[in-house]
Amino acid sequence: MMNATTDSTVLDLARECLYRFLSAVLGDPYADRWGDVADAGSQRIARAAAELLRGEVPDQAFALAPGESPPDRLALEPLLDALERPISELRAEHDRVFGLVMPKECPPYETEYHPASEVFFRSQQLADIAGFYRAFGIQTSLARPERPDHIALELEFMAFLLMKKRMALETLQDKALGAEHAGICERAIADFFGDHLAWWVPAFAAGLGRKAGEGLYAAIAPVLSALIPLERQRLGLPAPARPVHPDLIERPEEQAGCAACPQGLAISA
Repeated sequence: MMNATTDSTVLDLARECLYRFLSAVLGDPYADRWGDVADAGSQRIARAAAELLRGEVPDQAFALAPGESPPDRLALEPLLDALERPISELRAEHDRVFGLVMPKECPPYETEYHPASEVFFRSQQLADIAGFYRAFGIQTSLARPERPDHIALELEFMAFLLMKKRMALETLQDKALGAEHAGICERAIADFFGDHLAWWVPAFAAGLGRKAGEGLYAAIAPVLSALIPLERQRLGLPAPARPVHPDLIERPEEQAGCAACPQGLAISA
């Protein structure tokens, strides 16, 4: 269990802020949303959130899955230092790491980490992710089509669920109804994290670190690999039994095209 030294609502707010910031960093540096990354206030909040979560380590040591890092690597200082570079350099680094062709070392899409033989399962996973989004009344942007399993969208959805849980507890006058809605969000957080983040993000982070070598994306890799086991422990989820690796395949055209990663998730009309 996690230490009970900090109120759970404060920890949830820290998780929400950190998920949202990491989502923005892994988005498109050419998009308007990059202003959230460059904002000094957002950076201070993200740093404080990481420090708080890093301090709430388990009372007992817990096993790390392949690719995961210990909690003391959940430090944003190298990442924030890298963000001080000119935006032109950060965009060039983004292009170098992710490019126009999907990088085989670190594809930022969940379903690229399933075995290539499981093509239909990949389609089911994409449908499941989109189903989570729809169930909470959100849709991905149509401005610049992007698949729903992009790392930035999945991290942003975690922030959205934590926000929904917080608002249910804070704003609903009927406390019983608020607790019920918060419970629905909490179950969705655990299910989505376990099914769509915990098992593949450490592999993505490891590949990202190797591909980037240095700079912004090398700095975010250990943050991701340290956040995953902390969240697993908080949500009571077991460590994945075996490592995974990206395995790129050709996709049917209809499997692509839900969201513009830079635009993020939007409330459905």
